[in-house]
Amino acid sequence: MTQDMAYFERHVARLLIVLYFCGAPVNSLLDGETRQIDSVAALQRFDFWVREPGHLALALTHLAATLAANSAREMAARELIALRGPLDRLLVANLIDVRRVALPGAPYNVLEDFDYALSYLTARSLVSDRPSFGKTRGALHQIVLETTGIAFVRRLLAECPMFDWYRAQCEVVAQYTPQLDKFDLAEMTYLAPDLTPAAASTLPLIPIIQTRYEKVFGEILNAVV
Repeated sequence: MTQDMAYFERHVARLLIVLYFCGAPVNSLLDGETRQIDSVAALQRFDFWVREPGHLALALTHLAATLAANSAREMAARELIALRGPLDRLLVANLIDVRRVALPGAPYNVLEDFDYALSYLTARSLVSDRPSFGKTRGALHQIVLETTGIAFVRRLLAECPMFDWYRAQCEVVAQYTPQLDKFDLAEMTYLAPDLTPAAASTLPLIPIIQTRYEKVFGEILNAVV
């Protein structure tokens, strides 16, 4: 197996895991259990947060700072405590900068073109790309992780511990998708005031995340520095 092919196979394995957690569960007598995503854009956004753990941590820290300003409310306080868990995992593991998968052309290109990868998975009956015609003009791409794809992902996660990172990332992104979807990835307002998209694509992000974390939560427990 060539190095390029091994990289591509890891890439499509990650994409399958993203499809599994991003897709809405659907059960039918005809198709069995599937996971459905109603737009490529939704898949691209979900995958961005998985591929870019530094951006995910910065966005969650931004949400935490906003909640901290309203911590007098009981609900805000509970949400703030919940946010600390995924941030602690990212910072204690100290793999934010190592694990990022930046695309060529970043920061101007942050959303991946999945045409080739989806064609590869469709040819193996793991995924289908079904045109869906509605009130909007033209066809929408309804991406479906088929029953065979779901079985493959579950086996992958059960037998390959190296993919536990992506499982954890996807679980966090799925939990906070409503909040993350409010961020415009063209503007990336969660980077302000000391970062720009261009700087965030080249600089180590861990020191910046640690500084922001400490302002909200205090000392980082058991951080690897």
